[in-house]
Amino acid sequence: MTVNQETIQLNKDVYSSGQIESKLWLCREIEKLFQNHKAQKIWILGGWVGLMSFLLLSRERLNIKLICSFDKDPLCKRPAELINENWVWKNRKFKAETRDCHSLDYQNPSAMGLEAPDLVINTSSEHFESAKWYDNIPKGSVVAIQSCNLQHKDHISCVHSKEELIEQLSFTKKLYSGELKFDYGEHSFSRYMLIAQK
Repeated sequence: MTVNQETIQLNKDVYSSGQIESKLWLCREIEKLFQNHKAQKIWILGGWVGLMSFLLLSRERLNIKLICSFDKDPLCKRPAELINENWVWKNRKFKAETRDCHSLDYQNPSAMGLEAPDLVINTSSEHFESAKWYDNIPKGSVVAIQSCNLQHKDHISCVHSKEELIEQLSFTKKLYSGELKFDYGEHSFSRYMLIAQK
């Protein structure tokens, strides 16, 4: 595959109906829970090219102080800043960081120039080889997590039901769980979501 073909494939994957609808689903549920809250500081793990941040910010239904999107792939930072440029320069509501989400320092976020998050989002937990990213999140934090049962070379931690996703993670209070089905004729899959207080 040439560089141009890889770029075209990346763009196709980023804006696929599965990606868009899954993230809009999360937006709707988060907006119900945080509708009248104080300004939220949100960390997005595995933020890729910033689409989740863009949707949350552009819908303007949450009071957002800052979204920080973390991804270990250095090629993600520039596209994330481009799609969210309106909130980078105007009011500093968006920041992209190239970091391994397994090693984020929640105890000393000021070392990264950040404040501790009110909400941690991971819409791509099927891409993470372990749950260390989750284990590091402080107890009491609100987390929103998505995974799926779609077999793909990059999906190394799939689940096959919302119950399986729930069973994998320890938390104190479930705020929402659900399943979103996608049927494309030639293939189908489900995405599962859990929002909980750890």
